[in-house]
Amino acid sequence: MRGATEHREIEFKFRIPADLIIDIDDILASTHHTGEPLDHRSMDATYYDTASLSLIRWGVTLRRRSGGGDDGWHMKLPLRYSDAGTPARGMDEIHVDGTASLIPSPLVSIASPLIRRQELVPVARVVTERSPYLVRDDQGEILVEVVDDWVALEGLDVDRPQATRFHEIEVELLADSKQAQQVARSIAAALRDAGAQPTTVSKAASALGRRAGDPPDVPIISPPAADAPAVDALQYIFARHVNGLLEADVAVRRELPDSAHRLHVECRRLFSILTTFAPILDPDTVAFLREELSWVSAELGEVRNAEFQSKRLPAMTEDSAARDFIAQSLDARAKATRSGALAALRSDRHAFLLEDLIIMVAEPPVTADGFAPAKKILRHCFERSWRKLSSAVGAADARGDESLWHKIQRRAERTAFAMDAVAPILGPEYSELAASLRAASDSLRDEQDSAISVEWLRDMSASAPGAIGFCLGALASEISRGDAAPRSAFTEEWPSMDRHARSLKLVRR
Repeated sequence: MRGATEHREIEFKFRIPADLIIDIDDILASTHHTGEPLDHRSMDATYYDTASLSLIRWGVTLRRRSGGGDDGWHMKLPLRYSDAGTPARGMDEIHVDGTASLIPSPLVSIASPLIRRQELVPVARVVTERSPYLVRDDQGEILVEVVDDWVALEGLDVDRPQATRFHEIEVELLADSKQAQQVARSIAAALRDAGAQPTTVSKAASALGRRAGDPPDVPIISPPAADAPAVDALQYIFARHVNGLLEADVAVRRELPDSAHRLHVECRRLFSILTTFAPILDPDTVAFLREELSWVSAELGEVRNAEFQSKRLPAMTEDSAARDFIAQSLDARAKATRSGALAALRSDRHAFLLEDLIIMVAEPPVTADGFAPAKKILRHCFERSWRKLSSAVGAADARGDESLWHKIQRRAERTAFAMDAVAPILGPEYSELAASLRAASDSLRDEQDSAISVEWLRDMSASAPGAIGFCLGALASEISRGDAAPRSAFTEEWPSMDRHARSLKLVRR
């Protein structure tokens, strides 16, 4: 992201009781380490949020700080807004220079999915007197920073009490190594032994009081029992996957690797869930949300295709000139599609979609059938979905109509997404069948990617210099001669998947 620097912050944080005196030198000595004291810092930070504290309830903080050696704007995000599969502990901190009077547009863009069209206003002031210490290894490499903070807080909301004060110590890893982790854990253990109290509450949350601990706009919901009403199951499913969509949306705005593909998948996943469970949902709501999700998915699908082909096609030729031409052409296409997708995500249309999805979580738009037991009614929905998929497979031939196989791929993927969604409620058997369907669907998707490769290579060959154009045309012809192996494999695997579906009573005998 232009004009911004990022830092991953992994730390242990402790509050020190008012009657407890802790000396950092003594703590470090007890772990056989020596602290290198740095200059004392006086830091003054103003935190920004919506009037309803949307950001802090999502676990995100936005501030403008002076006096810390990195004056400017800072946004901290839990790692779930970063890369898929990252550890739960830690934050990503983004620093952007800028004037005090204007929040930098990159940070507003990142926050947008979480706040939609709400205004960001000052909500708290935090003044910190900080004494930092560095801990190095025997070779002089910095491993850990320990900061001893005396903090004064002031909530700027008129309903907040007067400023409060507390003592806090943070132990932050500055090296990505096992040794740094061991040192940090040993210091954290020594602090606990001395009476320090571990905490995950941020300084801003402390200033904002109880409202900062309220759930986010889309709360985390536990899966209900299989005999609970289907509406409870759908609310759990909607909440889980709308959360996933919002997290991927933030990642796209940060321009993180593979984030466009992640958001594309989340849109398809929600589309699939709405399609599968449409029989117990309000038809007008389903039609509208499917249309809007399809729009976003199409915008992101172009980015996904460009990024995928950028990795795939250059590696398929040994001709260096052709490889460079392909890379340059696809890089230009990727930039153009990414720009178009970001424009779509920044539009009012997308903001309204996010609001509608959040409303869907709060009040699932179910019909009267939505109050029947989940196990019964959701299985009926899968019967309908499986019947359509089975009908398409029965009409297909391994070397037949390409459009029919594209339909099979989409239906298999949709059914797999929906089965994954209900597995925590109805049982792991659904997840097992989903895995088989997804593998078969991915194989067919590979065939579609090859078709895109052929189309794009032929387009590029039309504008390429003679020898390069010939090379691209030859490569396109080679890829187009692909066999029907993915389709044959799907056909061979289908009886096994169908038996699995019958065992789940998704097929009427």
